[in-house]
Amino acid sequence: MHQHAQQHETAVDGAPPLGRLHEIGGRRLMVHRSGSGGPTVVFVAGASAVGLDYLNLHNRVSEFTTSMLYDRAGTGWSDEVELPRTATEVADELRNLLRAVGVPAPYLLVGHSLGGAYVRRFAQLFPDEVAGLLLLEPSHEDWSIAAFPHRPITPSP
Repeated sequence: MHQHAQQHETAVDGAPPLGRLHEIGGRRLMVHRSGSGGPTVVFVAGASAVGLDYLNLHNRVSEFTTSMLYDRAGTGWSDEVELPRTATEVADELRNLLRAVGVPAPYLLVGHSLGGAYVRRFAQLFPDEVAGLLLLEPSHEDWSIAAFPHRPITPSP
């Protein structure tokens, strides 16, 4: 675990392997954007993932439209942030980032795991800026199903 923290510290201090760091709200956030056209597909990583984990999908999507990977604050190559954070804070951060880097709405938001909760919140707050949501399995809502599979309830004899 110490090795992971050490690698993360080094990565944050240096430039990301792809993309650029953009300052949003006093923090640097990693963004990697490719392709052209719209709607822009924005990948929102789960709790244990970073934007570049979706690089293969991003590359394929960027063949027919704009695709964007990013690391929210506290993950990957982006600056640290004090936790806990609300889904509203993460959605606001993403919206400010999209505006700062000049990515026009509407967006197709792709959320994986915890990222599913964040894209849902974004859509609730900014519905006119969302073309659609794609929740990759397992999305945040699937956690309880995966952890506690539903069992048929049978009456007692």
